Amino acid sequence: MAAALVLPNSGPYTGTWNALVLGTLSDDGYSISATPQGQEINETDSYGLTLVEAIYRGINWRARFRGLEFKSGLLGALLAFGSTAAQPGGAGFGTLNPTLANIGDRWSKYGAALVLTAILANPPTSPQSLTASTAILAPGQNTEMMFTSKVKEVPIEMVLLPYAFVINSVTYNLPFSVT
Repeated sequence: MAAALVLPNSGPYTGTWNALVLGTLSDDGYSISATPQGQEINETDSYGLTLVEAIYRGINWRARFRGLEFKSGLLGALLAFGSTAAQPGGAGFGTLNPTLANIGDRWSKYGAALVLTAILANPPTSPQSLTASTAILAPGQNTEMMFTSKVKEVPIEMVLLPYAFVINSVTYNLPFSVT
């Protein structure tokens, strides 16, 4: 049997947030992005405003996806800071009932585990799982819901806040782990 010329990495993932199912997504699935932060060295007497170096100042990780179902995980992510439901999965949950509560609280207090799990084996899908233990709605993100006869798509953007994780007796600060 002839070998393929290209061995692509592909395959869908299922997802949960706070152990609640996120449901079916748009065809783009989950997108994980990184934004490196740095202090630019770009004001010098010899090179003017030319970027000649930068100082690494961390990296911000985000997860983006577009839900197609009003599942408990999707609503839980939207209502993480407060809703008229007693708690995610509690009485009244499953409807969009946000409250203006918890003003001034730490963002991380409302973060929960975002777990993505590959449906296909490895290969073709790698990584097999991604776990971000402190995922929460991104500050300033714009979530919109269409009120139309079409599918009510709900775009979500989460920040993956770093947390302490032990690997081989060494503690690392990381935004997510993969298997």
